[in-house]
Amino acid sequence: MKKRIKTTDCIKRILLAFTALCVCGCIFCGCSIFRGKSPDISPHLISESQAEKNPVRKIDSCETEGFKTTTESEQLNELIEITYRRNKPDFADALPKVKEVYDAAIAVLNRYIRNDFSDYERVHAIHDWLAYCVKYDFDLAAQENPDGNDPAFGLVGALINKKAVCDGLSKAFRLLCCIEQIRATRMLGAYSDGNVSVNHAWNKVELYGDWYNVDITLDVWHVNDMNLLNHGYFLVSDKDISEEQLQTRHVVYASDPINVNYPCNKTYDFHKNESAGVGEYSMEVTSQEQLNDIFAAVKKAKGKIGKLELRLDFTDYIIDLSRPEAYAVQIAEAYGKVGNADYKINPQAGVYPYMRYPRGVFVFLIYK
Repeated sequence: MKKRIKTTDCIKRILLAFTALCVCGCIFCGCSIFRGKSPDISPHLISESQAEKNPVRKIDSCETEGFKTTTESEQLNELIEITYRRNKPDFADALPKVKEVYDAAIAVLNRYIRNDFSDYERVHAIHDWLAYCVKYDFDLAAQENPDGNDPAFGLVGALINKKAVCDGLSKAFRLLCCIEQIRATRMLGAYSDGNVSVNHAWNKVELYGDWYNVDITLDVWHVNDMNLLNHGYFLVSDKDISEEQLQTRHVVYASDPINVNYPCNKTYDFHKNESAGVGEYSMEVTSQEQLNDIFAAVKKAKGKIGKLELRLDFTDYIIDLSRPEAYAVQIAEAYGKVGNADYKINPQAGVYPYMRYPRGVFVFLIYK
């Protein structure tokens, strides 16, 4: 295990390293990879008109449990544990900020989760809301010695201030899931490239008897002040997030008492089961012909299609995720069907229009 460094120092390095996997040539040579036409992409969230008129939260039918601690930070942590035990918090002895945080969480769930949603749909909505609506606190991460008590490290930052780092995002994800009576835990470990390990926090969540990893922080690609929501780390296995073939991977701190062992043996094939928003194609693309057809359809749409999230899994191509040029030729051919896109693909300069995720997820941005 590499030497652990302060979590407060690591967050920006994690995201910058992650971004550098595909845009390092662009960032350091000073050019822009974006034409600036595409807005921030929309998450898979219901519109205001689709919101439940009479929302019912599952936790409202649970037994109540009061707070035993006295400080605000202790009670905020206890709030998560009470809901994890599938009890409803009794705020008689709670501090005002704790009740405010809970009410904010309920408001999010009431707005974006309908009564008829499945547990999967609830987790999907929680993931997308946190990734899209909570800003990452780069200013805090850039500080030499940031205050570990800053709200961005906890529930107040994520749910009240809407600004957090990985700690705050992982705590908020856990609380929101637990209010929905979906078991979720928080993992502490490192995001490692084999040479440098930086502290990181993410989640595990239980769906239909199986546990999965979810990393909100790494499912938001922060480039040029744009938030590009992706699902490369949504419901993935332990094997997939720790794959040595990836240039950067998750490592769990096994000795940390917070890391209860919930093995994640499966990966949910999100991209295979979700529509690409173009024709009848899913987000999983299995051939050059499909990829070309999708990009041709984008051009034909004349501005009606924005960001595309696709996972390339060509049956005749053995992917090597450690290769930065993986799929570069295939992608360049497809880009020729569009003509004018946000990305400037330049393999010779090390600029590629995608990111390498577990299982080979690649993200493309097409202008609207």
